[in-house]
Amino acid sequence: MIDGPVVIVGAGQAGALLSIYLARQGHDVQMYESRPDLRRTDIDAGRSINLALATRGIVPLIDVGVIEHVDAITIPMRGRMVHVDGDPTPDLQPYGSQPHEVIHSVSRTDLNAILLDAAEATGKVNIEFDAPVSSINFDTSSIVFDDDRTEPFGLVFGADGAGSRVRKSMAQHGASEFVTDWLDHDYKELTLPPNADGSHRIDPNALHIWPKGEFMLIALANPEGDFTVTLFAPKATFEELSFPEAVRTFFETEFADFTALVPDLVEQFEENPTGSLGTLRATGWHLDDRAVIVGDAAHAIVPFHGQGMNAALESVRALDRHMRDSPDDLALAFANYEAERKPDADAIADMALGNYLEMRSGVVDPDYLAKRELALELEQRHPDHLRPRYNMVMFSTMPYAEAQQRAAAQADIIASSIADPGVDVDSLVLALPALPDPDPLDDPNALSIR
Repeated sequence: MIDGPVVIVGAGQAGALLSIYLARQGHDVQMYESRPDLRRTDIDAGRSINLALATRGIVPLIDVGVIEHVDAITIPMRGRMVHVDGDPTPDLQPYGSQPHEVIHSVSRTDLNAILLDAAEATGKVNIEFDAPVSSINFDTSSIVFDDDRTEPFGLVFGADGAGSRVRKSMAQHGASEFVTDWLDHDYKELTLPPNADGSHRIDPNALHIWPKGEFMLIALANPEGDFTVTLFAPKATFEELSFPEAVRTFFETEFADFTALVPDLVEQFEENPTGSLGTLRATGWHLDDRAVIVGDAAHAIVPFHGQGMNAALESVRALDRHMRDSPDDLALAFANYEAERKPDADAIADMALGNYLEMRSGVVDPDYLAKRELALELEQRHPDHLRPRYNMVMFSTMPYAEAQQRAAAQADIIASSIADPGVDVDSLVLALPALPDPDPLDDPNALSIR
């Protein structure tokens, strides 16, 4: 039995979804969010990095009944549109071979707003905005705010991001350890405006990539006709872009076709903040039956596999399942939740880092393209035994750790076949274990939103 209020710190995607699940369990929930209500205040300018909604994120949204609202604000992307210098026709590399194998560009703010509306609609969730939490006092079972106000709790969930105050308080109490590995690359967000009639200037149904080896530019479409564009580059590159002429020269040299479409590019570059990128790995996701962390508070990753939000929503659903399985022993529920999700969190963290290299250089590498083509061909011949790594991550609910292990075995087979065409690649593929059955909600028909 929970002795006191059920509290969630953080009202982002993970916290909002968690509040819906907790309300469905019958709990009254109090949420505290440090920022203003994003449904009424623009707070994400320059730091949104549009989300890539894929199967793992779609399944929980179906589960809590908001998928139709989300559908209305997404744009499907069927592959990577690769822009290469001197080639006026970008190359579309489809994500998969099946109709449902698409990912969906969605505004972080708009998706969050839908989840907040759904949380409030339960009648069991109260949200207090502009309420930054300073720490958790586990001796007095109280939430401590930046203004020194305190509020009681019986159970507190930390959904407060990579800089989680809940996690830090748990660590000070000896329950958690964590480390952040900062990437030596940063990011800057820009906007590609729509045409005068509101239409998209480039194909909206693709994730656009301008790969440059050590850095890259990506663009994801928004329903309003614009694109959210992000430059990922070494810190040293950003340091060199410290004055307007350097910015203009850099973009005109490296991304000439893009630069021609953005008249105020230099102004945007100077006005928008530069963001850092890092991977947070935590051990000890709960303190007895009193506190537990979820989403980026437990496993923040770099954005290069488009899985940060998807992994967070999947973890929330797993946490809900374990709480319902062990309602009378929440400490056990939380321990089982971490035991299930920690290996997966570490696996997707590694794969996300690896995908950065693939995106900024692999997509134009002949060896990579040959292996990708063979993988898709083998999937067609043996769909019960092989799926490309990207597809296992993006278009299934297979545990990340299992996808990582299968991908490594498949990569060895494909590399052997490329090196020696005489290898009986079909026999090697058929020797792999059969692919697992999908999640009951992982239905291609249900997942083919828009």
